[in-house]
Amino acid sequence: YDNPELFNSATLAVATMFFAFQIYCDFSGYSDMAIGSAKILGFNLRQNFNLPYLANSIGDFWKRWHISLSSWFGDYLYIPLGGNRVRYYRWVINIFLVFLLSGFWHGASWTFIIWGSLHAFYYLVESWGDKFLNLIDFNFIKKYWGYKVFKILTVFVLVCFAWVFFRA
Repeated sequence: YDNPELFNSATLAVATMFFAFQIYCDFSGYSDMAIGSAKILGFNLRQNFNLPYLANSIGDFWKRWHISLSSWFGDYLYIPLGGNRVRYYRWVINIFLVFLLSGFWHGASWTFIIWGSLHAFYYLVESWGDKFLNLIDFNFIKKYWGYKVFKILTVFVLVCFAWVFFRA
């Protein structure tokens, strides 16, 4: 990422995908070591990653990725802001605020703010897309395996794109 002009698009895309697995393996591995070490000492810690790259939605991704931090943001930021028990425009602001602060928590840099903003945008567009499918009664498509694979691949690609800003 330091010298992108030295590489072609395919190489950068593959590097981004490998970074996605690197960050997952690093962080999930550290979490598993902490869970195992705590277990040796008699403490039970909950699972922190649950196959996030098999998520079929951005919301599902965040239920599977860094579960402890996602739960913390939910419990101590999203819910005190009113969660989803507020007017629609306020809910949109709540979503953006939580993801923006999540980005800021990872680092005080515009790249992390962009990363958080992208996830907020993904989450909201996905929400609008689901409402649209319900509105036009197109939900029958959700039962087909091809649609499920398409959703998983789409989420993975979107998350990988956001990782570019996280890594930068």
